[in-house]
Amino acid sequence: MTGFDPLAMLDGAGFETEATLDLRGMEREAALAKLRALVETRVEPGPRRWSVRIEPARPGGGETLFQPVGRYLLEAKRARRVFSVAPLADPPGGGFAVDLGFG
Repeated sequence: MTGFDPLAMLDGAGFETEATLDLRGMEREAALAKLRALVETRVEPGPRRWSVRIEPARPGGGETLFQPVGRYLLEAKRARRVFSVAPLADPPGGGFAVDLGFG
């Protein structure tokens, strides 16, 4: 079994997305509800490695989902509901690479 290297994702190498959860354009609570549903109701077999896409920050664009989504994913990792999480490099601030693990 190959290991999941979150540092490799930061430069775009070594992470093959199996599925994408697109939260772009969503309000905070709706986006977090959709993310919670993914993390808490995952099924095996099913996609394990996800790209969670959010709007990157833009000058004058207001608050983004980066902090609330990142905070939720880190809490899920600490609770062992998520195996690994790291920010995606392209575009910067545009989402997270998440390995749900299984087992």
